[in-house]
Amino acid sequence: MAVPVVKWAGGKRQLIAELRRHIPRAYGSYFEPFFGGGALLFNLKPKNAIINDSNKQLINMYKQIKLFPYEIIKHLLNYQDTYNSLQTADEKTAFYFKMRDTFNTFILNNVFDVQTASLFIFLNKAGYNGLYRVNKDGLFNVPPAHKEHLKLFDAKNIYEVSKLLQRCDVNCGDFEDACRTAKPRDFIFFDSPYYDTFDTYQAGGFSEKDHIRLARLFQKLSENGTYCLLTNNNCDFIKDLYKRYNINIVPVKRMINCDKNNRIGSEIIVTNFKS
Repeated sequence: MAVPVVKWAGGKRQLIAELRRHIPRAYGSYFEPFFGGGALLFNLKPKNAIINDSNKQLINMYKQIKLFPYEIIKHLLNYQDTYNSLQTADEKTAFYFKMRDTFNTFILNNVFDVQTASLFIFLNKAGYNGLYRVNKDGLFNVPPAHKEHLKLFDAKNIYEVSKLLQRCDVNCGDFEDACRTAKPRDFIFFDSPYYDTFDTYQAGGFSEKDHIRLARLFQKLSENGTYCLLTNNNCDFIKDLYKRYNINIVPVKRMINCDKNNRIGSEIIVTNFKS
């Protein structure tokens, strides 16, 4: 079974069993407008899907894995072997910054190819806490994690992910645009950046107005007969936006947090149908 290729803030691997309890028994196309790490899709393996994210580098990675899995593996093996062959921590740190500088050069020049995607995976695995963070100029600025040894990939999983992505339309854009073709009885999983937590992964972030816009879209789709499932932070603001729907509260461990004491919390699962 395919599993996420990268560690992603808000990833749903630990919530898969709980989410599956709230999946409609039958549905048409699967939509995921905030794809991130893609744990639920990789677990469900729908026959056809439309996936989307606003992060251009993340979507480029999926597009390149879909089309060129062998080339991705080749680049990753080179980065992995080079990093692991270096003898000192200073050498490993210097190599990380060299790869980060190359990646940022590609960002500045709008290069979206196999090498850019491979560097994205390297930085995710070698960077601090698996974060994706950019500065005001849109440049990646996460420091190194100073790992002694790196394992960047599982070749079998890269091929499994590539195979599954053949059944997916992979898009980069706004979440509303990603849902425009949704029909009655299609199924949409909304996993937006959470309110008042990790809501600034990249320049622009996800504002309170965006959360309100998402709630309006959820209502519109509900009236259209589209099955919707949404996850978010357990707080009054979000619960008030979705008070007319089914709300379930679940405990979680947030794995990407610099303070270990703040990694325990709760989230909500919202549905517009009976599960």
